[in-house]
Amino acid sequence: EKGWVIVRDVANMFFVVVLLIIAFATILNRQSYNYKKLLPNLIIMAVLINFSRTICGLFIDIAQVIMLTFVNQFKSVAGANFVNMMGLTEITAVAEDSKAGSETWSIALAYVLGFGYLLIAFITILALLVILIWRVVMLWIYVVLSPLPYLLSTFPQGQSYASQWWSQFTKQVIVGPVL
Repeated sequence: EKGWVIVRDVANMFFVVVLLIIAFATILNRQSYNYKKLLPNLIIMAVLINFSRTICGLFIDIAQVIMLTFVNQFKSVAGANFVNMMGLTEITAVAEDSKAGSETWSIALAYVLGFGYLLIAFITILALLVILIWRVVMLWIYVVLSPLPYLLSTFPQGQSYASQWWSQFTKQVIVGPVL
């Protein structure tokens, strides 16, 4: 929160610099920095800078609602117990049933297969956890830097950087629901 306030205040200060650039470009008759073209965009971006955290929060909240809809379905299927959800109890039950026939190889194979499935499930869940933690950290960084794309999009050379920020932010927002 404090980082966003600092970046927002710095971005608001740069609007004075952008106004000076527009003024000098207009005096020097530079058409790419003409005040008639850039001033309306500058005013809109000045407002959007101050609401950038709210705008980012809205996108993140929409993605979280979609993501949690799917996560709640996992919870309802197996009570958040991945061992039951992946059917590992049935594999070990096969081993228990075959004890009556005293087939040690089938018992050992069932336990090895169950362990293999459990290992794959653990690695998959660990990878998902790392990706989701990375997503949260990156979203924090993007929210802190969210005033900058609005500032950069006020002049023509900065628009490519602003679109790059939006592209990366959108990717991080979408990662949660896709997973």
